[in-house]
Amino acid sequence: MKTCCTVVIGHVDHGKTSLVRALTGTDTDRLPEEKARGLSITNGFAYCTYDSGIIDLVDAPGHKDFIQAMISGASGAQAALIVISLVDGVCEQTLEHLRIAALLGISQAIIAITKADTCPSNDRPKQLAKIKATLSQTPYAKAPLIVCSAQSGEGIEVLNRALENLLQRSCLNVSSPYSFLPIDRSFNLTGKGTVVTGTLLGQAITSDDRLVLQPQGREVSIRSLQSRGSTRDHVQPGERMAANLRGINPNDIARGSVLCTQGLGAPTQNVDVHLEILPKQTRRLKHMQDVRILFGASSAVAQLRLFKGGNQGFAQLRFSKPVVCFAGQVGILRCLSPSETIGKAVFLDPQAIPTGSGDRERLNVLEAAQKGDPNAIADALIKQGNGVAKAHNIAKVARLRLDDLLTALSSNFQNLNDDYLSSQEQIESAKEAVLQAIAQYHDAHPLRSSAPRKVIDLRSFAQWLLNHVEDKLVADGILLKQANKVALVSHNPMKLISDAQRRVLDEIETAYQRAGINELALEAFPKNDETAELTQLLIETKRLTLLHNVALNQFLIFHVDAITDAADTLNAVFPETHTFTTSQARVALGTSRKIIVPLLEHFDAHGMTVRDKDTRYVVPMKTVSQNHGT
Repeated sequence: MKTCCTVVIGHVDHGKTSLVRALTGTDTDRLPEEKARGLSITNGFAYCTYDSGIIDLVDAPGHKDFIQAMISGASGAQAALIVISLVDGVCEQTLEHLRIAALLGISQAIIAITKADTCPSNDRPKQLAKIKATLSQTPYAKAPLIVCSAQSGEGIEVLNRALENLLQRSCLNVSSPYSFLPIDRSFNLTGKGTVVTGTLLGQAITSDDRLVLQPQGREVSIRSLQSRGSTRDHVQPGERMAANLRGINPNDIARGSVLCTQGLGAPTQNVDVHLEILPKQTRRLKHMQDVRILFGASSAVAQLRLFKGGNQGFAQLRFSKPVVCFAGQVGILRCLSPSETIGKAVFLDPQAIPTGSGDRERLNVLEAAQKGDPNAIADALIKQGNGVAKAHNIAKVARLRLDDLLTALSSNFQNLNDDYLSSQEQIESAKEAVLQAIAQYHDAHPLRSSAPRKVIDLRSFAQWLLNHVEDKLVADGILLKQANKVALVSHNPMKLISDAQRRVLDEIETAYQRAGINELALEAFPKNDETAELTQLLIETKRLTLLHNVALNQFLIFHVDAITDAADTLNAVFPETHTFTTSQARVALGTSRKIIVPLLEHFDAHGMTVRDKDTRYVVPMKTVSQNHGT
């Protein structure tokens, strides 16, 4: 069944409510105050049923004091029925309503010239000419114009045919990949409980859906759905609807609350937007100016942060309280004083982060978002995020569900994990930077077999990207990684040392071999930066072993042969499972407690001995060569 939500707009007392009554038989003025004053205060709702579908009518108030209600009613509309009195012609609020309808993107319209029965026939041509002349300067100059009267019935049948023709046109609803119901009313229905109403945006809602009430962040379930007084299993976007909710009190639902499907995103206080200012607007917007934003059923004050450079239409709205919106939604921008419409704000990123007005990378994101190209959006967000972007953030700005985004993106983009995406360009750039950083370290320290891991903690790239690149380089056999050190596979310090350095290297190794399990004499070889690096090279090439005396916080160095000899001695003195104490081991090896403690801990760590409280035993059936890994 085709439907089209049509907002009925126009100046106060031009006969909107009477016309809706003539079309539908429904009096949309339901409040006692409205009936007493003969003036619509809130939106009224009715519908016309035709062979080809249903036209939902939202009768919007015409008085300037109720402009918020008019915008709320028009925000979900797909077409407009513009009501103009033949007697009074186009008035102030007529033009205001036309401007707002155009800003909201309502392109389909019908002009109903009402109160024809009160205008003398000889005055009609002149009045119609004035009306047409004024309308010619608006976006609705070519809309069908029908003269009618709610009292006499003149033109009502013609108007019905025109309304039915709207069903054959493209009446697009505001696009969102999620169901989004701005709540314009909430009340308690006896025997039923809490009921909320609104015009559904985005996607359909079914009675089985689990929904979230925002900004409260409260999950709710649906007892039943209704549209036009009938119970429904599902409601299509663009339709007026009511939802009977379980487990919530209507007093907990403030105007401006939203009922939506999960995945829309959290309430926000920062929204990045593109502004469109009315052509004849003389008031210049200022950076950090407070403005009122009307969107959906919400009205909120925000501080306007204008971006510098590029297209001057980009800005960030900073709200004092959390609001709920979606990318692609349109808000009407109004001055606080005097209260007048300035233009519109198209929401580009509904969960933006605070940023400076000169942030060029953020501006690139917004320019891509305005064009609507998912690949350009992904590329801009990835560059802003130092090489990565969360997939759900890209989908949000691109106005797509996550699975649709992944289908839309080109092969240039790659999943780093379940959350983050990067581009081939950024991956290659990070790879080159990592290899360059390690190569520079190797060039600066040729005698060191590896570099500390921190040399590739490059601030210009996100850690997720660096981790991915590091793992890929290891998998490709280009990089070696061990604990907190990295090295290029191609780097071999032993091939880089000079003949003089090799002689010093041999002297150092010989000195440690002669020292055995005792500390090396201070005069064994000169101590300087070169010998320190050569000693470290022997440790890294597993010719020397580094032991840590935790109690004294000292590091001790021994030749690997001395460690092997010590293990063989313990195996001989304490065969098989004979236990021994630390003191007994010290005597057996003829060394000090300073050395025996870290030495036995080393053996424990490599499975050569097993400690049981204050004693140990040598593990049987294993040779020293099997046990002593380095």
